Parts: sequence; structure tokens; C-alpha cells
Amino acid sequence: MSRLRHRAIAGLALAVAMCGFAQAADVKLAGKLTVPANSSVVAICTDPVVQNVLNEDLRAARHGQPSNPDDSVTLTVTVNQQMLAPGVSLNQMFPGDPSMVELLKQAGAEPPPLADAGNQPVDPFANEARRQALAPDDPVTERFRTYQASQQAAGALTPYDNIPKNQIYDTVIVARASLEGAADELKVVAVVHAGDDVRIAKELVAEEIANAILH
Repeated sequence: MSRLRHRAIAGLALAVAMCGFAQAADVKLAGKLTVPANSSVVAICTDPVVQNVLNEDLRAARHGQPSNPDDSVTLTVTVNQQMLAPGVSLNQMFPGDPSMVELLKQAGAEPPPLADAGNQPVDPFANEARRQALAPDDPVTERFRTYQASQQAAGALTPYDNIPKNQIYDTVIVARASLEGAADELKVVAVVHAGDDVRIAKELVAEEIANAILH
């Protein structure tokens, strides 16, 4: 199989995965990135998944030609990941940048308090109603979640208390991207719904950053 055909098949597989995931993660962006003319981009990222996807996209854009250090600029991407579980605060999610709350709202998530909210759990019925409005379940799943919410409200132990938190709470991924020597910054917020794949969401975030640079 030729390298070109292999890449095409891999790209199709990723596209299919993204299409299947589109309803499970919401991504919002703000800002821009402007690459100097005739410059190549070298990505440095704090998250290995985002790093790998960015490098693959940037290499593909160079059509296999190695980057010239004399004509390259560094793209720095910082990634922060927080689960929307009781106790999380905006200071943890958006360190030093509460303005990103608006992106979080646009992505369909309820912002947590600005400071540490302690370990007080959210109202399970209110949380369930909000989740239902965003992503309705089939009747069987809906009955199960309603039962679980009622048990949580009563403070009773249930067989589901050991369910991993990422199966109960949404996860927020925050990325900030900036280019060497430029004041521009791109901000990306992705909300990964409970039970969905965080890795695929990070790949989607990386694709959004790459698109902002290459198009």
C-alpha cells in the first residue's frame, strides 16, 4: 500500500471517529494565530496527545520537507484538564484567566464557583435535569439516572457508588496557544461529556489549533 493511500485511509478513519464523537464533546474557540509569511511552525505542548497531533498536521502541511530552523517559529500550547466534580473551582480550571468562563458557557457547561467550593456535592436532581436538557437519554437510561439521583439525595449507598467519576461528571479541557514573538493567542475550551473519550477530545482540540494556523 502506498504511503499516500495509507495516509488517506488513516485520515478517513479519524474523520469517522470525529463524526461519531461530535455530539459527545463541544469545542469553542476565541482569539487567533497569525504565522509570519514563509515561516514553518514547530509545536511544543504540555500534553503528549495534543503534541503528537499538532506535529503530524504540521509535518503534513510541509509536504514532507524538513523545517528550516532559520525560518521557523515556535508554537507553545498549554493544556489544562479538570473534571466538573464537586470541589473544583474556576481558579483551578482557568488559572489567571476567568474571562474564559464565557467559552465554557458556550460549550454548554455550568461554570463552577470562582474559589474553592469545598466538597459539598451539587444537587443531584438539578444536575440530572441540566444533563437531560443537553443530552436526552433513552427511557431505560433515564430511569436509571433518576433512581441514582434520588439515592444520592437521600444519602443512601447504592451499587453504583463505585462508578468512576469520569462516568458521572463532565471533563473540561482548556488549551492556550501562542506563537513565538507574537501577541496573538488562541484559546480553546472543550467539554467532554461523562463517559466519553478524553483522548479523542484532545485530538479534536489539536485539530482546531492546527486549522487556525494552516488556514
